[in-house]
Amino acid sequence: MLGRVIAVNDAVNDIDTKPEMMPDSTAYEPPDEALPKTIREYLGYLWRYDPKRWSLFLFQDFVHFSRYPVAFIFVGLAIDTVIGASPQDGIPVTALWMVLGIFGVLALGEGVHIWTAYLVRRWKPKLRAKIRKDFFNYALGHSHGYYQDNFAGSIARKVIELAESSWRLHDTLRFNIFGSIVAMLSATISMFIVSPLYAAGMLLFLFSVTIPVCMRLKRISGRARTFSERRAAVTGVIVDIFGNVTSMRNFARHDYEESMHDRITASEQKSDSKRILTLVQIENYRRASFVILGAAMMGALLLGWQAGIVSVGQMSAVMGQSFSMVGYVWMFGVGVILMADEMGCIDDAIRTITPAHSVCDRPDAARINVVKGDVEFRNVCFSYGEVPVFKGLNLDIPAGQRVGLIGASGAGKTTLVSTLLRLFDIQDGQILIDGQNIAGVTQNSLREAISVVPQDTTLFHRSLIENIRYGRLDASDTDVKEAARKAYAEEFIAKMPQGYNTVVGERGIKLSGGQRQRITIARTFLKDAPILVLDEATSALDSESEQLIQESFEHLMAGKTVIAIAHRLSTIAHMDRLLVVDDGEIVEDGTHEELLRQCGLYAKLWSMQSNGFLREEEVA
Repeated sequence: MLGRVIAVNDAVNDIDTKPEMMPDSTAYEPPDEALPKTIREYLGYLWRYDPKRWSLFLFQDFVHFSRYPVAFIFVGLAIDTVIGASPQDGIPVTALWMVLGIFGVLALGEGVHIWTAYLVRRWKPKLRAKIRKDFFNYALGHSHGYYQDNFAGSIARKVIELAESSWRLHDTLRFNIFGSIVAMLSATISMFIVSPLYAAGMLLFLFSVTIPVCMRLKRISGRARTFSERRAAVTGVIVDIFGNVTSMRNFARHDYEESMHDRITASEQKSDSKRILTLVQIENYRRASFVILGAAMMGALLLGWQAGIVSVGQMSAVMGQSFSMVGYVWMFGVGVILMADEMGCIDDAIRTITPAHSVCDRPDAARINVVKGDVEFRNVCFSYGEVPVFKGLNLDIPAGQRVGLIGASGAGKTTLVSTLLRLFDIQDGQILIDGQNIAGVTQNSLREAISVVPQDTTLFHRSLIENIRYGRLDASDTDVKEAARKAYAEEFIAKMPQGYNTVVGERGIKLSGGQRQRITIARTFLKDAPILVLDEATSALDSESEQLIQESFEHLMAGKTVIAIAHRLSTIAHMDRLLVVDDGEIVEDGTHEELLRQCGLYAKLWSMQSNGFLREEEVA
């Protein structure tokens, strides 16, 4: 396991992250055609990837899987030719031609198979990469609410499994399904050429075996889909536990999390057991059918030879075809089972990943052009489901004004910022920046114009320099280091094992809360957007660091429109304007001194402070 972790870290470190190599920051671009919502649409999606290559593959498979049925015709003819001749007369010329025919048919079949293998060598990895890219990009386009409702680990697993299942489905459809059907049809036609009577018996066998298998296709797919859902849930729970391992240890909840894992795993085991039971039942039926076919066909051939209906050569050809047919039917049955299994996984992934995006750019959406930074909420109505938050909210923040938002948890402060960033779409009204309705601009350009320093800071499992450069991808190393200096992160970075190249661990776990916050603040310095949102931006810092950062913020906020959320009122008392939010409404609006003179809610909150910190239990 340690080796795998090291390998992953090495792989991450090997990625070229120089500024000129970083991708442009662009909005989500959907694939050429809409992603599939059903299995039928998904099969069409696979075909559209490269219809010419698919057609070529199917032609090659037709030749490849027809080789043995055709070869058995030559085998029967060769045997009959030899039996009618005398060994002293030598090998008949006709028999030699039959042998040459056998060689030619087999060589042609194997040749096209080898050719296909070389074509697939590059084609399949591209197909897998395209599928993963399309569904990964689509998943990234979902709203903030989507990620609140789903495990990140579960989504990741389904995106990856979708690509892997597609690769396996490709092989199953080509070789097990299409190949076996071609082989069975070829074998049936060749058997009709040799002996129509025995060909009819073989057709009866085919129907008796394949129809019951196909009838269970829906059950197999349904149980496979259920198993995929439970398996993804297990992944989500495991990732969730690992992501909160510190909390688990702090509260001594190892046994509880172990039991949580056992409960979700028991559900997965039960669904997997049902899935396997269906497969075993079909497998047992097919095995019994093959035993009966082998004995029955041999007995029928002996009776036919005794009655003079078939010759020895025909017996050989029919028996060879029969055993080949057993193999083809076996392959088809396995293919149906595998196809249903993979389609169940694919169906589950599609259902999870491809619901319509709840927050979308309009077809005519343009990039926002923020020159000044005026922000206006005009009669805004918003609710989370049935829970209303804003009922006709009106707010005007002139460019360059510094505004502090105050209120107890759940009052609507974070929602105000979330709707400004268009993490959620409002139900009515307008939010304007420099007079431009944010509903009509691209989400990416909107968020490029707003810098956010959140309370809950998380970093990528990448180096410090990459995490800081995330604020502006084309920033030079000098720019990055200057931003770190302004955020007072330079000193602790210098003490890191590899300095700026130190990998910080998943979510930045190798750093303290204050250190992570400073890296986030450095990103913000680097981004330098005209609108700045501070959400408890100094909450994780010690007093000395907070004082230094507050001084840095004075430079950062210069010339910007600032919206700051804080419970520690002393950190925003100096703002140009303070807004007191209560139950989704702005109940007080003014400067610190003005609000104190009003003796309203702000004055009450200020009086409750202990060392400048608002104790929420007293105001809830």
